[in-house]
Amino acid sequence: MKKPCGKTCFHLLKCDDVPYSIRTVEGWGSVDKIFVELQEQKCNYILINCGATRSLSRLQLPPDSIVYVLDSHRPFHIENVYANEQVHLLINNSEMAELQLPDVDSVIREDSDDEDENDDEDAPYEQQVENVRRRAIRREEMQVWERQRNRILWKYYESTWFSSPSCVTLLELAAEMNKVSAELMWYTSVGLNSAFIDKLISIERYTQICVDRMRPFVNRFMPRNIINQGRVDDLLHITFGRELPLAIYSHWDLYNSMTVNEYFSIKTKNWTQRGDANIRQLLTQLGITLHETKQKFESLPTEQRKLVVDVLEKEMDSSFATFFATLGYCGKLSACDVARAVTLKLEMPRHDSMLDRFQAGKMILQSSITGERQERLHLSHTLTSTCQRALQVSWKSVSAAINQSEIISNGPYYLFTCARAIDEDMLDSRHFLYNTTSFMLSAFASMRKGRTAKPLIAMFPLNGESAGWLVVTGVMPIATIYEDNLIKTCIGRAFERVKKMNPKIRIVDDSFNSDIIRLKSEDRTRFIDLLVHAFEGD
Repeated sequence: MKKPCGKTCFHLLKCDDVPYSIRTVEGWGSVDKIFVELQEQKCNYILINCGATRSLSRLQLPPDSIVYVLDSHRPFHIENVYANEQVHLLINNSEMAELQLPDVDSVIREDSDDEDENDDEDAPYEQQVENVRRRAIRREEMQVWERQRNRILWKYYESTWFSSPSCVTLLELAAEMNKVSAELMWYTSVGLNSAFIDKLISIERYTQICVDRMRPFVNRFMPRNIINQGRVDDLLHITFGRELPLAIYSHWDLYNSMTVNEYFSIKTKNWTQRGDANIRQLLTQLGITLHETKQKFESLPTEQRKLVVDVLEKEMDSSFATFFATLGYCGKLSACDVARAVTLKLEMPRHDSMLDRFQAGKMILQSSITGERQERLHLSHTLTSTCQRALQVSWKSVSAAINQSEIISNGPYYLFTCARAIDEDMLDSRHFLYNTTSFMLSAFASMRKGRTAKPLIAMFPLNGESAGWLVVTGVMPIATIYEDNLIKTCIGRAFERVKKMNPKIRIVDDSFNSDIIRLKSEDRTRFIDLLVHAFEGD
């Protein structure tokens, strides 16, 4: 589960003195295992950011229990919607039209035969003939219905996407229960920004949520007159304002932040031999000195920082805005930066247990608004080490892929196979995989016209205990990825088709994200060939 969502949920349970325990899960196998372990316990379950896209009826749900699912993965499995009274899906009413759920009668049918076929022997001959005729008609009708159902479900499951983050729904629920606070709003802000930086939602959807659903809370908790609110160092202040879409630049230096940034990297082609010279030339055109960009950003004078940010904001043609938290004299923190730190703490390092990573993410999130010196230092260290390393590894992967021509056209898609071993922690991070593959396709398309109409499939070899396996993921064509503001993808559906075409291909699809799988290295060639047919619909 994503930590910001969990914090809000736990707060609501604590307010009503509802006893609860936390179980962390990493995939469908973990969910099934927990249900098996708790078969004898009568309790309710709240699944956060998991559970909606596969039939929970096929798991061993404990009897007499109720499962509440708050999951931003879409689409819902149809059996979770219509065929299981134990399962309750929680969504915002405004999303119902977007789901495009098929009518229940077109996908769920209970076919009953009241006539006992064994009685045919005792019936008159004419009655036996009539019974046979009626059964034949029913079978034909059933076959027609089945074909129509398969067409409807194929269209319904064709693409996957992410809806509004679950944390926003929980914040609205807390407000209805009159249990909302500035802290909950901040946790929600971090969760919303996490969805955006992970490329789960588009900038249009992010902005829409900020305007339509977060604005009431901004108005409620944004300070209007700090002077009349007591000592500044006693209060948590949350503000909303424009921000430069440059990852963790305020905790780094501008030069390195620009080097690994998708926009500036592609504009300057900084993976080429002239890359460094191109960056310097761009800085000269923008009127920014090299000395300014290579200093730690926070060490620049306030007025100078503002001027530099204004110049870069205009260059990037950005209208991005985010939430900021200020607690006394601890400094202002961007929800976008905190989201990166929390996300990577949840996903890395892999040798730590999921519960340990969950607790580490919890500490990072709390430290952003507590002011405890040791916790703040831990947050700062995460931003200046883990986050910077992830950005640099992502850029190096893209740079090597372009320079060494590791991306090839393979029929209806582009294929990238990484020739180098990357830290397995990175390859277990959804944040790293989604950002790297998106960056890679954009960089590849920028090198030549006509490369915006195909998806990119990326394969990364694992090492250590997982040697012999590949992590496989993909990103939709640039020309179509934002056409509906939902960032829909059919990559996961294509992987599913390959698995059905040849069940002998060793694929592990335990992830909650259907477009991230593991593939046995020996099956790579067969997988690639079948994927061509999957995309072409053969």
